[in-house]
Amino acid sequence: AKPRGKLRRESVFKCFAALCTSCSPADLVRYLQLMIDPIDRDVRDKAGKARRGDFEDNDPRDALPKEVLQILEDTCGTDNYVKAYAKVSKNARQKKEKRKQDIASEAIHDPAAFAQRKVSRGKHEQERKKRRMDENRSSRGGGRFKKNRNY
Repeated sequence: AKPRGKLRRESVFKCFAALCTSCSPADLVRYLQLMIDPIDRDVRDKAGKARRGDFEDNDPRDALPKEVLQILEDTCGTDNYVKAYAKVSKNARQKKEKRKQDIASEAIHDPAAFAQRKVSRGKHEQERKKRRMDENRSSRGGGRFKKNRNY
């Protein structure tokens, strides 16, 4: 069975770094976009989690993707790296826009499914707010319920 999640991703990134040290830059340039894509996705995912506040404690393994990107740039040259990274970013942006268009067209073609999506999203948002409030209360030392302070 394949390892899941962080361990699998970390193994792939280490493999990319090993390829950079063992292969010639001319060979790597052909596969640069394929290597940058999952690394960039991981970096963007972590940046998004950090903005939302859903990020775990600082883990030294979180720096690995950025280090591998730096190794790729050093090995293949800045010019080739920037071109490949720009293509990867453009593809990611196009995929995101296509997902948004698909959701908008779903609202027109299948209103029931769109309504279900909105209900589900609202439910997740409520749970997230409740969880964050509980975390804030516990960090301040308060309980789950308000104290009655009628003196």
